[in-house]
Amino acid sequence: MRRLLYASQICALMVTTVGALVLVGWQADVELFKSIYSDLGAMAPASAMAFVLAGATLWLLHPDYDGTWWGWMARVLPWAVLAISLLTLAEYLLHISLGIDELLFSDPGREVQAAHPGRMSLVGALGFGLLGAALLLIRLDSRTAQRIARLMALATSVMLLMGLFAFLYGKASLWAIPIFHGVALHTFAAMLLLAGGILAIQPARGFTTLLASAGAGGRLSRRLLPFAFVTPLALGWLRLEGEQAGFYPAGMGVDLMVVTMVTLFVLVIWWNARRLDVADMKARRAQAALREYADEVRDLYERAPCGYHSLDADGAFVRINDTELSWLGYAREEVVGTLKFRDLLTPESRKVLEETVPRFTSHGEIKDIEFELRRKDGSVLPVSLSATIVRDAAGRYVMSRSTVFDITERRLTRQALRQSTELVRLRLAEIEQIYRYAPVGLCNFDREYRYVRINDRLAQINGFPPEAHIGKTIWEMVPQLADQLKEIYRPVYERGEPVLDIEIHGRTHMDPETDHDWLASYFPLKSDSGEVVGMTAVVLDITERKRTEQALRESEAAIRALSLTDPLTGLANRRRLDETLRSEVHRVQRYGGRLSAVITDLDHFKRVNDEHGHQVGDSVLHEFAHLIRAHCRDTDLVARFGGEEFVILMPEVGATEARACVERMRATLAQRIIPPLTQAITASFGVAEFVLGEDEGSLLRRADRALYRGKAAGRNCVMLAEADACSPG
Repeated sequence: MRRLLYASQICALMVTTVGALVLVGWQADVELFKSIYSDLGAMAPASAMAFVLAGATLWLLHPDYDGTWWGWMARVLPWAVLAISLLTLAEYLLHISLGIDELLFSDPGREVQAAHPGRMSLVGALGFGLLGAALLLIRLDSRTAQRIARLMALATSVMLLMGLFAFLYGKASLWAIPIFHGVALHTFAAMLLLAGGILAIQPARGFTTLLASAGAGGRLSRRLLPFAFVTPLALGWLRLEGEQAGFYPAGMGVDLMVVTMVTLFVLVIWWNARRLDVADMKARRAQAALREYADEVRDLYERAPCGYHSLDADGAFVRINDTELSWLGYAREEVVGTLKFRDLLTPESRKVLEETVPRFTSHGEIKDIEFELRRKDGSVLPVSLSATIVRDAAGRYVMSRSTVFDITERRLTRQALRQSTELVRLRLAEIEQIYRYAPVGLCNFDREYRYVRINDRLAQINGFPPEAHIGKTIWEMVPQLADQLKEIYRPVYERGEPVLDIEIHGRTHMDPETDHDWLASYFPLKSDSGEVVGMTAVVLDITERKRTEQALRESEAAIRALSLTDPLTGLANRRRLDETLRSEVHRVQRYGGRLSAVITDLDHFKRVNDEHGHQVGDSVLHEFAHLIRAHCRDTDLVARFGGEEFVILMPEVGATEARACVERMRATLAQRIIPPLTQAITASFGVAEFVLGEDEGSLLRRADRALYRGKAAGRNCVMLAEADACSPG
C-alpha cells in the first residue's frame, strides 16, 4: 500500500516537472522542452500550466497533508484545471476565441499544431476536464464519487492510449480523428502519468487494491498486466514494420501476430499457473504447519501453568482455559457466557476490583493485582492477575485478556518470610541489646584505628560516652594506652590473625590514679575478597579478679604458713620438718654436700609445768624457741618436734660446726633466767651428721640417741652421735 502511495507522488512530481520545463521552454525558447517530437508540434502553454496545477494537486492529496493548509489547497487547485479545460472546450464548441490561448505566451510561429495559435488540442481539453474532475471527486468521503473519479481516470487513459498507439503505428486511421490534432508527445505521456497517479492515490480501494494485494490475485495481476499491455503493442508495431518493409503481405502479418500473441500468452499463463501451483502447495504446507502451530498454541493455552481468561465489556467470561477451570472446579459451560468475574470474587476482592476498574480503563492494563476467588466448593483461591484491554480500530472496548497465577504458595512463603523477618528482627534487637549492655566491652575499629562502634561497657571503661568515640582514634580516646594497643593490634591488621586472651595493664581517663587490668581478644573483620578492613575487640575488666587472685594467693600463703608453723613458738612444725628433711637428704644424696641434724630437749621441763603451770611452761618454750632461732642461720630450719623437743636442720654444716653452734645456745640458755622462773633452765642437745646411704629417719634416730646419751650423762650437754663425750654445763 505504501509503495502505491509513493508511486502516486512520483507521478505527481514527474507531471509537475514536465509542465514546469515546458513553461521554461516557452520562456527561454528551448525547442527540446516545448516539443520532444517536432512532427507532432509543441505542448500548449495552457496545457503546461494545467499539468503544473494537476501535479501539485496530486502531490497534496497524500494523507500526510490531510487537515492542513496544503490539504485545503488540494481542494482549490483542481478547479483551476477544470476552468482551463472548460474554457478551451467552449472555444472549440462555440468557434470563438476567449483570449486564453496566448494569455501566457504568444505563438506566432504556429508551433502548437492546432486550429488556433497556442490553443491546446481537443483531446487535451477533454483529458484535463476528466482528470480535473477526478482530482476533485477522489478525495470526497463517498465511495460513489471515488468510483466515478477512478472511471474518469481510466477513460482518460484509454483515450490517450488510442492516440499513443496511432503515433506508434505511424499515424494510422486513429490519428486522423480531429480530437487528436495538435497533441504533443509529452502531453500524452504526462497525462497518462497523471491518470496513473490518481488511480494509485487510494491503494486500499478500487481495482488498485488487487494490484497492491499480497495474495495470489495481486501477484498474478502484477505479472500479467505489464505483459498484456506491452505484448500486443509491441507485436502490432512489429507487424506494421514488417509489412512496410515487404517481408510479408498484410494478411500474413495478421496471422503471424495472432499466432505469436496466442503462443506468448499460453506460455505466460502456463508459467504463472505453475508458479501459482507451487505457491499453492507451499500455502497448503504453511496452512498445515499453521494448524499444527495453532493446536500447539491451543494446547499451551489450555494447559499452561497459569490461568487465562477473557471478559467482555460487562465483565462476563467469553473464554477461559482448562488450568483456571481446574483451579475453580467449574465446567466450561458453567462459566463461559454464564458467570461474571465479580461473581467469583470474595467481598474484600470486589472492593479491590471497584478500585482497580477506573485505572484499568484509563491505562489499558493492570499488573499483579491480588484477588481472592471463590471456588465451586466454597474454598478461597488467592491469585495474582494481570490484564490488558483489547480495542477495535475505533478505540472502542472489545474485551479484556487476563493472566492469572495461583499465589497460594507465594502467600504461604510470604507469611513464613514475614514470620522469619520478625524473628530475625527480634533476634537482632536481642543481639543489639546484648551488645549494648553486655558486661564486657565490645567495639569495632577501622584500618585507621578509628572507633566505628562501641558498647556502653567499653565506653564506661574509657570514661567517655559511646557517641563521643565514633570516628575518633585510640590516640584521641585512650592516649595512655594507644601505643601499647597498636602493637597488640599489629598481627590482626597485618596477618589477619586473631589475638586471644591478652592481658593489658594501665590506667584510663575514668580512673587515672589507679592501675587496672583487662583481658582482651581481637578478631579481624574481612571483606568478601579476604582483605582485613577492620577489627572487633572484646575487653573484660579483670582488675577486681586480679586483686581477688592476689588476695587469694596471699591467703593461701598464710594458710600454708600456718599449716607448716607451730602456733605456740612460731617455728616450723613437724610437717614442715619432714618436708624439708626429705628435700635436704635428697639434695645431699644427688648433688653431695653436708647436712647436720640437732635434737634438743629442755631438762626437767615437767617440773616447770607442775610447779608454775602450763602457761608459764608455754612461755618458757616460746623463749627457748626464740633463743634457738637467734643462734641459727637463715638457711637453717628450726622446728618444734613435739612437747619440749626441738629439731635444727643445718644444711652444708658438719657435726663439729653444728656442735659449736649449739654449744653456744646451751651456754646462753644456762645463764639466762626466764621470768617468772627464779633460776636458769638447761637443755640437752644431740648432734648427728648425715651419712650417705642412710635416710632421714635414720639421721633423726642417731641424733635422738645422742640426745638421750646426753640426758643419761647428766643433762645440760651437747652430745655427738659419733662420740660419747659431752661437755658439762
